[in-house]
Amino acid sequence: MISYSEIATADLDTLTTELGAAGRDSTQTEVADAREAVACLLNDIGDLRLYDSETGELIRSTVTDDEAVVSAQTPEGHIIIDDRKCYVAV
Repeated sequence: MISYSEIATADLDTLTTELGAAGRDSTQTEVADAREAVACLLNDIGDLRLYDSETGELIRSTVTDDEAVVSAQTPEGHIIIDDRKCYVAV
């Protein structure tokens, strides 16, 4: 399963493969639409966690406000939460 940190740099084929493997609509033709669909898939899975990008340390489980920030990830798949560079994973 792809992680949130990988969504920002994944190509269309990778994204649609993930969607198809989960039984979701994998007919997207735009990368942005596929990224949004994969992010929704990960949200549906549940318990998302924040990890420190530098150390890999588990920071905490996400909250709704954190998940909203995911759409503003850097191209490398990182987000800034509580002044720490992080990535979100299942």
